[in-house]
Amino acid sequence: MSNLANLLAPVGMLLSFATTGPVASGDVSGEWAAASIPTESPLFVGQAGSGAFADFIAQGLEDDTWNQVRVEQRMIIRIAPRMPGSMLAPPPDPRFSGPPQPPRFFERKADKCLAIASIAGVQIESQDRLLLVTRNRKLIGASLDKSCSARDFYSGFYVDRSEDGQLCAGRDTIHSRAGANCAITKMRELVPDDD
Repeated sequence: MSNLANLLAPVGMLLSFATTGPVASGDVSGEWAAASIPTESPLFVGQAGSGAFADFIAQGLEDDTWNQVRVEQRMIIRIAPRMPGSMLAPPPDPRFSGPPQPPRFFERKADKCLAIASIAGVQIESQDRLLLVTRNRKLIGASLDKSCSARDFYSGFYVDRSEDGQLCAGRDTIHSRAGANCAITKMRELVPDDD
């Protein structure tokens, strides 16, 4: 029933306009002069809007010049967790029947900064250290501030994108989904030990 009413409503409106008589006859030039484009703001015609707030808005609408426009942009990048065995464990060797030994690494000096776009994932390495996995399969150990725990970053972390696009030790702070904020104190590259 409502569909029928929706279809007939426009027809009823047209019929009501057709039954009304002529609007006015005679000299209408005075009426058209009054129907010109308004010079004031249509929001505050006459004394309808009075008060301090209305006066403030009216003064703002009168001045149409802009002194300064600032557009700010903030980009937050999420680094997702990496599964523990997906990259570190080598494939099992069929010659050995014993349990596979985890690979051993030694640390070497790394740059202070790392490109954020090159980080593919993160996992917890120890109580105060995260392991950053890069897209070119490098491992970077990122030490956290003394007051931070790596367990807070089990589900990855967020970082504000800096102007240079780098994640730097001693400069940048990472944020966990749980609300923890930690500064990275130093970064070291982990290289497999071939002994």
